[in-house]
Amino acid sequence: VVEDLEAINVCVMCHVILQMKIMRQNKYILLIVILIIKFDLKSQQLTCSGCFRPDSTIALDTSVFTNKINSTVKVSFHNKKYAIKNKIYLSSEHILYVLNKSKKTKKSITLKLGVKQPIHTTLFINNNAENAFQFYLDEGNYELNIDCKNKTAKVTGSHLNDDYKEMMRIHDSMYKKYNIMHAMLYPYNGMDRDSAQAWLQKYLPLCNELSGKHINQFYDTHLSSFLTLEYIYNTLGYTFEDPGYDTIAYDIKKLKILFDKIDPKLSNYKMYDECVAMFKKERIIPPKITKPLFNYDSKN
Repeated sequence: VVEDLEAINVCVMCHVILQMKIMRQNKYILLIVILIIKFDLKSQQLTCSGCFRPDSTIALDTSVFTNKINSTVKVSFHNKKYAIKNKIYLSSEHILYVLNKSKKTKKSITLKLGVKQPIHTTLFINNNAENAFQFYLDEGNYELNIDCKNKTAKVTGSHLNDDYKEMMRIHDSMYKKYNIMHAMLYPYNGMDRDSAQAWLQKYLPLCNELSGKHINQFYDTHLSSFLTLEYIYNTLGYTFEDPGYDTIAYDIKKLKILFDKIDPKLSNYKMYDECVAMFKKERIIPPKITKPLFNYDSKN
């Protein structure tokens, strides 16, 4: 039973997480989220399936987490008196963890995790998708600093997250400059649809073009970064979902050249072996467009 509409709001945020993650990889995919809401007229109760409430920790996904602790994250709350007014939680397809469960939020808490490979994660403060902070849960000791007043965050002491910050530097600065996320989320912030569409048509292509060039340069120059391996893995996966994807946006041969250049240390990740298997896997070749039986002459 849903006591209020907050659960529905969080379900919308789930969609935003996926949308943001795909947009940051310059992928354009239509996402469909189904939310089933039932109202019992007799009992006057509203039930909602397919959503969750961020008020407890959901079991970690054992496919990416292990019992062997190899990651210690110190979460520091700055301006912590504002934390009571907000819900601060980590969310991804593998984890949901509320950081300020108690009304008396501590100055800092420590998360001890066992991660099999880096996990792309989003930090939400009060379900604010515009200011959502994306980073990676990874091995090692590092700190997640959260400003509860300004609703901002940063990671220090993590080499992978330093890489991620550099990779997304142009993307994040341009999206902020042109207020792209505000326009994307127009149904939830009062912006009318026509104005949002006009704004995105004007500025979004430029933002994606310039940030895309920077990201591709990052992959070519950061051959020891997990992010480069992840890019190859994700792109190979798309080629199997859509047989024509290779010829439309990517070149498998160029991907293989890039894969052969990456640091051998990346072979420690399971993702590396999966890339090897996908390169060897037979692909479905899209059927060629047949020529017409006759040509139509408009003059006749």
